[in-house]
Amino acid sequence: MRHPYRTRPHNLWSHPVSLKGCHHHGFTVSDIDNSLRFYRDLLGLELVRISERRELPSYDQILGYEDVALTVALLRHPVNEFLLELFVYHNPKGRTRALDNTFVGAAHVAFEVEAIDALYRRLIDAGFAAINPPVDVERNGAVVARAMYALDPDGISVELFEEFGDLVSS
Repeated sequence: MRHPYRTRPHNLWSHPVSLKGCHHHGFTVSDIDNSLRFYRDLLGLELVRISERRELPSYDQILGYEDVALTVALLRHPVNEFLLELFVYHNPKGRTRALDNTFVGAAHVAFEVEAIDALYRRLIDAGFAAINPPVDVERNGAVVARAMYALDPDGISVELFEEFGDLVSS
């Protein structure tokens, strides 16, 4: 039997909508400076801008809150142009919650890296945490990558992997 998710999706509308690509990934964080130490200084993303978002009715409507006030940092990968937005909510005030990869709705971002073992040592030396040191990822008896989960300053899971083979097809 074919898996229902591996079949072509049914067109429920007369005018199909197509995704053009992934524009960015966003995380709500508690402190922009601490997050920049991790994402910019350690992982090497480039800071595009930091901006304040206040008194913008469109943000109230999009986010579903009144009088939204945010600090937003936009970072970009220097090679592939991947964008990461970091938000600090001032109004409504950002709240913390337990982060666990098993929670429904939990998310992570994954970065392909070089020299994962050296990056792991740098991460630990800089005072950041990791769920595990780099481990071999095997497919069909061959090591195709080394991977680990690091934790950003707010405990958000960040997967780091060094690929040696084709992870998608294997």
